[in-house]
Amino acid sequence: MSAPADPNGVPDPGAELAYEPLGPEHAAVLFPVLGDARVWEHLQGSDGATEDQMRAVYARRAAGPGRPDERWINHAVRLLDGPYLGRVEATVHAEGWAEVAYVFGLTHRGRGYGRAAVRWLLEQIGIDEGWATTTPANVRSRRLLTALGFRETPPARPLASWAPGDLTYRWDRPR
Repeated sequence: MSAPADPNGVPDPGAELAYEPLGPEHAAVLFPVLGDARVWEHLQGSDGATEDQMRAVYARRAAGPGRPDERWINHAVRLLDGPYLGRVEATVHAEGWAEVAYVFGLTHRGRGYGRAAVRWLLEQIGIDEGWATTTPANVRSRRLLTALGFRETPPARPLASWAPGDLTYRWDRPR
């Protein structure tokens, strides 16, 4: 299936994607995609070194934060007619802002799927202020965030994914 094109004839990779609430059952289909240590080169930790560890991580995420002032949104991302590509997530805070993150398998990078999935996530969570972090060396992630309208700025929120040396990006819903 080929993606519909925009008025300029550029294919829209987002039209090819399907999203599923992430659960422990996704470990079986995502471990082959995200189990490679190279996927995590620019990220803290991983989703698990084994499929069983990944299943436990996804079960914990599916259970939610256990804090009334937070909501966790986690989705597996796949092609409509094909394989799983990765996942997107958001921690939505009661104050109306969210921290977003994403991770995609190596073979699916550079095709616009990550950008389309994060755009979809921002539309779904309905917030006006979003935050993301990345390492300075993660050029692909920096380009993705910039393309979506995030701008590099010092952190003004307590970001769980931030580590010393990370860059922080803020997104504000266009008015």
